[in-house]
Amino acid sequence: MFKNTRDVLNQIYQPLNEKRIELRTKLAEAFNGLKITDGFYNGHYHRNSAGQYQADSYPIPVISIMGLCDIEIDFDGITVTTKLSKNRIESFNWNNLQDVCFEVYGAEDYLTDYGNNRTIDDIKGKVLSSIEKEFFISFSLSVDSITEKVINLLNTLQQKYFYY
Repeated sequence: MFKNTRDVLNQIYQPLNEKRIELRTKLAEAFNGLKITDGFYNGHYHRNSAGQYQADSYPIPVISIMGLCDIEIDFDGITVTTKLSKNRIESFNWNNLQDVCFEVYGAEDYLTDYGNNRTIDDIKGKVLSSIEKEFFISFSLSVDSITEKVINLLNTLQQKYFYY
């Protein structure tokens, strides 16, 4: 049984690990002034078919760019997680990122959703009425996204005062 399980796990994880290596190499070139680390971590959440957050027990590759973001490489996509302060969210021009899907959720209460499938005005209204001072923003990309698309997103985030 273990041999078969190991073979299955290797088949599942090999593409994720290859994507991690590819991204890590290109990110080190593009952001050579920032500390970049990576590893495999569990404890992530995803939305299940009922739209609720569900914890995952299995580890996925995560690349951390210190001070900017975490990049999570999962089986069904790449997520770039970063933060923005309340006042920056209020003044941020979301049109800069209109071609990227994103979620906004609390930094303290990370299961409170402020921006999934809402208009920009709805997001700003919920953020302004919140007691939270900063918010996580997770940008979702296809697992097949080319590295340059990820780097372009990160450059935009860095220029617009996102942090982690």
